[in-house]
Amino acid sequence: MRPVICMMATAMVLVGGCSAKRVETPTFGPTPTVITTPFPSVPTGPVAPAKYTKAALKSCLDIKQEMGGDLPPPEPEKDQDLGSRSSSRSCIFRAPEHSVVLGIQSWSNTDDATGIRAGPDYAAKDFAEHSKTWEKASGVNLGSDARWRAKHPTACGLEVLDENAVLSVIRNSSTAIDEEQCRGSVRELAQKFYAAVQP
Repeated sequence: MRPVICMMATAMVLVGGCSAKRVETPTFGPTPTVITTPFPSVPTGPVAPAKYTKAALKSCLDIKQEMGGDLPPPEPEKDQDLGSRSSSRSCIFRAPEHSVVLGIQSWSNTDDATGIRAGPDYAAKDFAEHSKTWEKASGVNLGSDARWRAKHPTACGLEVLDENAVLSVIRNSSTAIDEEQCRGSVRELAQKFYAAVQP
């Protein structure tokens, strides 16, 4: 599973006086991480430095401060190394009635026995493979491509391909959402998140 998007977070929401109802944060289903199709070509010379690197990525607290607004308090950030060429960071901001998950997965340039591969090629292939059935997010104007995740009754999510990284913004609710309102909120969050993580 792609760790940035397919993570589980569980919230307890009070309903009907003193009773408690367990609310599962949606995962939107698994998406593949293994690149199974060949690259169309192999560069024969040096590739440009990767735009996003793990070392330069800001902390979740720094991202929250740069985004401003009323994001709920952050949980401890979750980082993962996904082999030698990819890493991810997830930032979860949780309130009693809703949560926001901001994620970024980036790919490094590689030079090994298979040849030289550019980070943006890895990112583009991963994005194309897991988002091919998703709705194109017209009007978002971030990165080179943006797609709305599959519809869900209590959440909405957006993913953005930007050079060697995929950025994701998911808003979860403890109750059924109004899709247009949810997407409007996510669109605004995505603009701020994109600006906050720029190197």
